[in-house]
Amino acid sequence: MRRALVALLAALALPAHGAPVTGEDARAAIREATEAAGVSGVPVLSSNRGFPPCAGALDATPMAGDWRAVRLGCAGAWSRVIRLDGAPGAVRAATPGAAQPDTRALILARSLARGTILAPGDLVLGEVPAAGQGDLLRDPAEAVGRRLRSNLGAGQALLPRHLEHDWAVTAGAPVTIVARHGAASIEAAGIALENGQIGQEIRAENANSGEIVHVRVAGPNKVAVRPNIR
Repeated sequence: MRRALVALLAALALPAHGAPVTGEDARAAIREATEAAGVSGVPVLSSNRGFPPCAGALDATPMAGDWRAVRLGCAGAWSRVIRLDGAPGAVRAATPGAAQPDTRALILARSLARGTILAPGDLVLGEVPAAGQGDLLRDPAEAVGRRLRSNLGAGQALLPRHLEHDWAVTAGAPVTIVARHGAASIEAAGIALENGQIGQEIRAENANSGEIVHVRVAGPNKVAVRPNIR
């Protein structure tokens, strides 16, 4: 009897738990947070995934201001990190007294969904941080008419990986290699060693010398040698 009474008192002392949180519950909480913040992004999360019970409300916040991952939490009881596909990265404030180099690049004029075919009005040329962006696109001709591979938020810099493949050069195909020095330019016949989209960096072989050079795709079957890099 004494043991039964102790067990009953212990059970009564435990806090009440809410219902188990489902993957759909988590998706809804994340969607509410992203819509309130005006950003896009699709949770990389199975609807069948389960989470611990939650007696309170779920909340979702960006990781260090970066919406590519959110922290899904339950009133301090537990938290999980969920990745968002197509969400914008962190907006970093300038460090006082430190120069922040920027560069011109194409950015999204509005939030667009995966599968959207880009139109001229979807893009603007603006200033973005020069560091850590990868292969930035600067020419609208490289993007207009191409289809997005993921959801993108307004103001996000456009990168080649955001677009469906549109090979201007294919591996094994002949290419014209252009090398520029000042106002002078030299052209040579070559063979592409990799597939490449306009603006993408690939390797090519000089057909005459057999030398392997690092080049940037400049147009259909045309590549330009990267300065000071072999």
